[in-house]
Amino acid sequence: MSYHTQYIDKINSLKLELDTLGPIKEEFAKKLKKKFRLEFNYNSNHLEGNTLTYGQTELLLLFDKSSGDVPVSDLEEMKAHDSALRKIEELANDPDQPLTEKFIRELNKIILVKDFWKDAVDLNGNPTRKRIIIGEYKSMPNSVRLKNGEIHEYPSPEETPALMSDLIDWYRTGTETIHPVQLAAEFHYRFVCIHPFDDGNGRVARLAMNYILLKSGYPPVIIKSDDKESYLIALQRADVGEKVAIIEYVERQSIWSLELSIKAAKEEDVEEYDDLAKEIEILKRKKLTKSTIYKTPGVAHGIFRHVKDILWKDLEHMLRRFDSFFSESQTVEYVDDEQVERTTVERFHQPNTNVTRYPVFNAFFDETDIQSIEWLRNMMSLKSAANKIDIEISCFLKFYESNYKLEITGRIRNSDKALSNRDTIFEIENEYKTMFLSDEVDAIVRLVSKYMIDNIDSLD
Repeated sequence: MSYHTQYIDKINSLKLELDTLGPIKEEFAKKLKKKFRLEFNYNSNHLEGNTLTYGQTELLLLFDKSSGDVPVSDLEEMKAHDSALRKIEELANDPDQPLTEKFIRELNKIILVKDFWKDAVDLNGNPTRKRIIIGEYKSMPNSVRLKNGEIHEYPSPEETPALMSDLIDWYRTGTETIHPVQLAAEFHYRFVCIHPFDDGNGRVARLAMNYILLKSGYPPVIIKSDDKESYLIALQRADVGEKVAIIEYVERQSIWSLELSIKAAKEEDVEEYDDLAKEIEILKRKKLTKSTIYKTPGVAHGIFRHVKDILWKDLEHMLRRFDSFFSESQTVEYVDDEQVERTTVERFHQPNTNVTRYPVFNAFFDETDIQSIEWLRNMMSLKSAANKIDIEISCFLKFYESNYKLEITGRIRNSDKALSNRDTIFEIENEYKTMFLSDEVDAIVRLVSKYMIDNIDSLD
């Protein structure tokens, strides 16, 4: 039985328009497939905690290259997920291959790659470890802690095989009676409710959902990681009886995919503004890495401007959101450990000489050898603490002969004005030719935000 939702008529209209336009020209079909491939792999893994940025995902999947300091496990996970995507595309195009439990277990094998041990909690709440056997249904009870602290229990390992068999039977019956988009959405929800594996359930659920869509001639659905909260709320509403909530959520994503496919069929550009920015960043990283660049005043100033404009601006904006927790906050800048005053100053300037002058903060520096620049955000007197506690966040930029170092640290000052050791939140050394991608900046800002939240929450 299909659901009469507020989006189903629009989906039917868009699908009819897409079918009427006929086969997509090869050039645009390739661009569309590339976009779906990158969006699905990046977002589905990012939802589960993979740390690769969009740019790093593109480098890996399209060029088999990696950049930045990323865990090898995240690289392997992304490549394995891409293999699983190709597998569902292959199966969807084969009319003689139905969706089976065996294939679902195979998807779990593909994305998890090999058996491993994972930290867990036993029924009494004690920490333990369990072995994850890929492609096998769960061997231990699994559950998730909700934001309100309650524990949501999934079916037991003993119940799982029968429930999965029932799910496949329900799917086969539903292909005749339920709209394909709604069938895919409900299959996804029913699968998540069973949570049949010890690990990888979310990714397998989204892969199986897109198999159903592709099998029915619909483009894949992308659940964006930056919309994770809405996605989880839709699942939770379904848990309390509003199943239409998750179905309509998937329908909205299907509308985006259909409209994108129609643009490709009309031979229009399928790239969005953000995608173009990502492409440019990738091109810079790919092409501007041919030779070694050595430090000059101009090179150092270029890195300073880049880090200030793309990172520190966003970092300071985020930190200002914590101002209400403190009695006072201020930003201080240093060049070579010397504080830059708020009034305009000149340093190293020799009168009557023709030199290049580089602006740094409110000061102008002549063409001279600058070693380091630091932005320091000092947040003073945490209101929720019993004693006076300050928090410092430092963004320190150090220039070397052929590379630069960026280090972001946090430090706590107590009522005795004693400083704790610096906590390194983020640290990296790059060659001068390597700039930061916007997704990397977003990840850094999130790290600092988490540091602030964790400390404010724990300091009494």
